[in-house]
Amino acid sequence: MKKILIGIAAASLAFASTKLSDTKAMEILKTSPVYNQIAQAKQRGLKVNAIEGKDFYIYKLTSPRGNAYLYITKDKKYTIIGQVIDNKTKEPVVFPVNKEVIDKGVMFTFGKGNKEIYLVTDPECPFCRRMEQMKKDVLEKNYKVHVILMPLSFHKNAKPMSYYILAGKNDQDRAKRMREVLLGSDAWKKFKPTKEQIAKFEEEIKNAQKAAMELGARGTPSVFDSNFKPIPWPSLGVKNEPSK
Repeated sequence: MKKILIGIAAASLAFASTKLSDTKAMEILKTSPVYNQIAQAKQRGLKVNAIEGKDFYIYKLTSPRGNAYLYITKDKKYTIIGQVIDNKTKEPVVFPVNKEVIDKGVMFTFGKGNKEIYLVTDPECPFCRRMEQMKKDVLEKNYKVHVILMPLSFHKNAKPMSYYILAGKNDQDRAKRMREVLLGSDAWKKFKPTKEQIAKFEEEIKNAQKAAMELGARGTPSVFDSNFKPIPWPSLGVKNEPSK
């Protein structure tokens, strides 16, 4: 699978948390041996957000490559880089997901099922095409699928394909166009968007990129349940599929 973002998949915190001011976050970070590295990266555009939880100060580091997380223990003696698991809930201890950012990045929704899932996909991605071929009917019948298009820069046709899809007049039309493209249709080649359309589509794609980053999507296709937990897409529709 193509790797496009780093970090762990976002999940809700198992405890109450308080957002730290930038000044407070950097002050606490000074106790860590990675402070200088992060401070320098921050000057180059790295975004640093931090919250105070019950046991840790949790830092979310955001760059164009995606999200990374680190933890500083409340006694400020230890820095943990990587994934921390809550032994009681068995869930990753990470930043709570901003649902508003994710919902703003959803471009259209299809499906008749009761279960909601979020799909991050690239219309030129071969793995996304394989998913469409294998799971088309399963998705339509069993889920309500919120689609976040993520045209990757190294797929030269992903943007024009996305423009064609986004030109659909409603959710149903956009879903139909996406299926056609994923199944090999070249109708997108005949579509010539206006400057106004391109500007509108680019704004949608920008919001989609923020949503994918907020979800912690690590490739395309990436699927998340209604609690924004990742689901391996081959398991969709399988009896032992991970529960919500």
